[in-house]
Amino acid sequence: MELLVLIIIFIIILLGVAGTVVPLVPGIPLIFIAIAAYGWYEGFNTISVNYIVFLAGLTILSMLIDYLSTVMGAKLFGSSRKGIWGAFIGTFIGLFIFPPLGILLGPWLGAVIGEYIELNDWNKAFKVGIGTVVGLFSGIIFKLILAVVIMVSFIVVVF
Repeated sequence: MELLVLIIIFIIILLGVAGTVVPLVPGIPLIFIAIAAYGWYEGFNTISVNYIVFLAGLTILSMLIDYLSTVMGAKLFGSSRKGIWGAFIGTFIGLFIFPPLGILLGPWLGAVIGEYIELNDWNKAFKVGIGTVVGLFSGIIFKLILAVVIMVSFIVVVF
């Protein structure tokens, strides 16, 4: 039974790692919930309460960085809300319509279209599109690295 629970938890953690790249999937929070659930299941003998509190802090940090990286990248290049929303929508559409290339082209194209709708200036829209995507992907890279570190820490703690 213990091995089955560990396998299920590890699958959920892997889904969480994938969720750091897939839009609208709460990757790090999913990993946190899986590890906290395992800690509760095993009576917090292997997974300590201090470890859960530490992971809760990292989860909150990841959510904050995710939001700030996109907004800061977009604002640094002068993006409007339409550009930011375009990047998010483009990421989602690109992921499903043109995988895996869509994860790169979708946010950029969405940001450019959103900015063009706002500004009616293609040159400015291209520049802002690049900034929005730089911010978006810097957040994704941070979350992916953090997710892998949390996953490895879980493996080290459990085994």
